[in-house]
Amino acid sequence: MRRSESRIPQGATAVRLEVRAVLLDVDNTVVDNTSAMRAAGLAAMGALWPQFTAAEHRAMAERYRLDPGGAFHRYMRGDNDYRVMRAERLQDVATVYGVQVPDDALDRYEAAFRPVFAAAQRKYDDVIPFAERCADAGLQVAVLTNSSDELTTEKFELTGLTGRLGAITTRDTLGFGKPDPRVFHHACAGLGVEPAAAAYIGDEWAADVQGALGAGLQPIWLRRDGELAAPEPVPTIASLDQLQLGEGGLDVLDLGCAAPTG
Repeated sequence: MRRSESRIPQGATAVRLEVRAVLLDVDNTVVDNTSAMRAAGLAAMGALWPQFTAAEHRAMAERYRLDPGGAFHRYMRGDNDYRVMRAERLQDVATVYGVQVPDDALDRYEAAFRPVFAAAQRKYDDVIPFAERCADAGLQVAVLTNSSDELTTEKFELTGLTGRLGAITTRDTLGFGKPDPRVFHHACAGLGVEPAAAAYIGDEWAADVQGALGAGLQPIWLRRDGELAAPEPVPTIASLDQLQLGEGGLDVLDLGCAAPTG
């Protein structure tokens, strides 16, 4: 990882990443996906299994979101499609709670989930200012997400991000997603930069940090919950406000665990 000391505000410390481009994750980096998933999942579980209590529906939705069976990871590898991934996660929930999956479960799930998910979409307040600082400094910005084309388009349209963050690479672009190094390399090629000249900002350790490292990019781990203890020494921030643009690179500021921006 190419780093050098840089000029920084008095009282702060920083690491300089010498980059020419920045790639952004989407979920829990650009938009608050966790809150939207919880709200929409609660509605969907209630539609599928109304015999349970609201507390049980919340627990079922959280199990679906956390996906202990790894269906989403198989989807990222290209081993299954979107509907199979959804079906596997619903079957996992049903098995744990001792119920059957309704024959029309996927359609009922989507009908209940999608309007609530859409209504709950929120972008983080620091995203547009960061993109504008990058533009002013001449750093290219693009998006690399494990979400689908359809959901990413919806999220950006609902939050006013359409056209604001450069080119978008999704799981559907190549048929698989992070941490496969090929998707990182595809996104970098679209910007005309070598991987070593790009920073990648994301919230997931395995897919984002380790994936970026494995592909030769310079990762920044974004922890909006303020839990900044990284398993390995990589730049770790709680807000995009901790990133400043300098000549020839990106300054990652340690401002004393800045409060999450939301």
